[in-house]
Amino acid sequence: MNTMKADVVVIGGGVIGAAVAYGLAEQKASVVMLDREDFQLTASRGNFGLVWLQGKGHGMPRYAQWSQEATELWSTFAEKLEDQTGIPQYYHRTGGFEICVGEEEYSKRSKFLEEMRTQSLTGTYNCEMISRDELQSMIPKLPLGPMVSGASFCPHDGFANPLHLLRALHQAFTQLKGQFFPSADVQTIEYNNDGFLIQTNTTRFSTRKLVIASGLATTKLSALVGIKVPVRPQRGQVLVTEKTDHLFPFATGRIRQNADGSFMFGASHEEVGYDLGTTNGVLQDIANHALAVFPTLKNLQLIRSWGSLRVLTPDQKPVYVESQSCPGAFAVTSHSGVSLASIHSSYLVDWILSGQTQPMFEVFDSARFDVPVAA
Repeated sequence: MNTMKADVVVIGGGVIGAAVAYGLAEQKASVVMLDREDFQLTASRGNFGLVWLQGKGHGMPRYAQWSQEATELWSTFAEKLEDQTGIPQYYHRTGGFEICVGEEEYSKRSKFLEEMRTQSLTGTYNCEMISRDELQSMIPKLPLGPMVSGASFCPHDGFANPLHLLRALHQAFTQLKGQFFPSADVQTIEYNNDGFLIQTNTTRFSTRKLVIASGLATTKLSALVGIKVPVRPQRGQVLVTEKTDHLFPFATGRIRQNADGSFMFGASHEEVGYDLGTTNGVLQDIANHALAVFPTLKNLQLIRSWGSLRVLTPDQKPVYVESQSCPGAFAVTSHSGVSLASIHSSYLVDWILSGQTQPMFEVFDSARFDVPVAA
């Protein structure tokens, strides 16, 4: 069997692997991207498309800062992808809400933002609570439900089309002479003095640098190169309505309107293993929340629903780590693949190619999970 050589092999063709592979190819590295491509509703294909800051990084201030840096890079990142591929990203940095239903939710949200502000590395946190009246004045076309008490608002938040993002990353990667192997199922990874030999179901690859960004398969594949990266699936269910007039130019973590006028309602957080199904009870809860916020949406027909699986680390924050026993092997995983795509295609490329890292990068090492739990 012939062996194909590359400067870097990236295992994983989802939004994280594709962003890293694209960034590497931009730096003139010869890059192979392998993907099993099962076409189920993976996190890259079934997510909400938020480019989001608020709420990220509680307990890890560097992650909050990291997320803000990513949102600041997103406009340039999206424009570049659109120029290279002609595929619109529909990125809108409108600011985003977390809308509170009831006074108790408002009080909890206020306390949470104050904790984020206290933890911040800069002593500031650019997210504020707004009153019900202020919220209503920002979205005059959508009357709020009587129980809505207000919201948090972050000007850095926005949204994009996640399917267009994934397609553009794949297309831009191949335009930059990256080699994409879909339906490539990695069977073995061997490490020796010359680097890595990766055997798939069809082809063997040789490289000195290997990036594992394989979603829920990251734990299994990373173990082959001496990296411990615990991840687990968490199901989220989403509802989509028929198209209507453009009423809601912002986004929330649970409600947003697409470019075609349809609304998306989400999303649940269910610990059900690898079950991709949907359930009437959960979908009803999701719809009830949306109607509590915007009662006039009750007249829209629901046309589609799905379940997809988030990829979560134990603390739900990113992991970026290089193997100690097999230098040159890297593992990358995050629940926020869309939000962080701008950084994954730039900062992580510097780390992989030259070892250059951003300040406090070490906080993202998976070694943080090895700390024994206090008795």
